[in-house]
Amino acid sequence: MINLLFILLLYASGSWYIVAENTSRFEKNGQELLLCRKCGADVADSYYLFSKESPGAQKTEKQNLFGRQNVTVQTLVNPFGIKFEIVTAKKARCENIGTNQGADSWFPGYTWRICTCPHCTQHLGWTFESSKSIDSKGDDNKSFHGLILSNILGENFTDSLIMMPKMYKM
Repeated sequence: MINLLFILLLYASGSWYIVAENTSRFEKNGQELLLCRKCGADVADSYYLFSKESPGAQKTEKQNLFGRQNVTVQTLVNPFGIKFEIVTAKKARCENIGTNQGADSWFPGYTWRICTCPHCTQHLGWTFESSKSIDSKGDDNKSFHGLILSNILGENFTDSLIMMPKMYKM
């Protein structure tokens, strides 16, 4: 009986390896899911990351993140002095909280609302919506999301973590 369980366990672990291998091949085209760091719910796709720079950014730099090269990461400071490193995304699964606020927007011409994880309500960032009918600069982004880098993580990072059953730990 124990031998049969051992063989089934080996077969199952081999199947997991094949599934993980096929998944990583699929994601080599630069698309990776962004997950809520608190609960692991998928909240965005790296395909929708784009560069929307804030004139009030304390620091702006390009980083290789989430299977993409040259992702714009901005350090923004709120009126209370709290710093946030954010990336901007055209689409994200967010639960918007409250009414649109125009004061203290990091992006002129946009109002903002707090954006939370739809699963666990973790603060993920903000949803910015254009307060103008037509942007004078020709920018066609009526809305976008500023996601706090420390509150999200990439799917490939979680796939790289190794979990062992307690019975195998030394």
